[in-house]
Amino acid sequence: MVPRKGPRRRKGKLQPLGNILQKVHPAPDQMQMARVFGWWVRALPERIVRRARPVALRHGTLVVHCETSTWAQELSFQSTDFLARIRAFAPEAGVTTLRFRVGPLPEITTLRRRKKREPPEVAITELPADLGRALAGVADDELRQRIAAAATTSLTHPPRK
Repeated sequence: MVPRKGPRRRKGKLQPLGNILQKVHPAPDQMQMARVFGWWVRALPERIVRRARPVALRHGTLVVHCETSTWAQELSFQSTDFLARIRAFAPEAGVTTLRFRVGPLPEITTLRRRKKREPPEVAITELPADLGRALAGVADDELRQRIAAAATTSLTHPPRK
């Protein structure tokens, strides 16, 4: 008899399907919690999301951890507005109160990365001669580039009728 190569199969107990599904699919209350957490990240300004994040939803209370006590206090002043917006977005979540505490912030991989839009580089020689000469007299480099970019955009797109 040839010895078997490769991994051996483990023999284990049969598990109820419900137990297995809970490991891979969240329960309905967890779905509401995830929806509220997602709202927090998408709807609030990035400066708030970087310093305060929801960590739990228990019995209608959304617990939010903040970087500092100053942030916790500042956000507690805005809690009425936040609560109204959360209720409008996810009424089925049943959020009735917000509690802000100082605590560790969970990692969020979906933080919006707002990049400063730079105007495209436009060579003045690509513009009509009279516009290029007029732009050459603009002393501020950034302003000159922005005007050139705007002019190039308006030249490439015909006016709407």
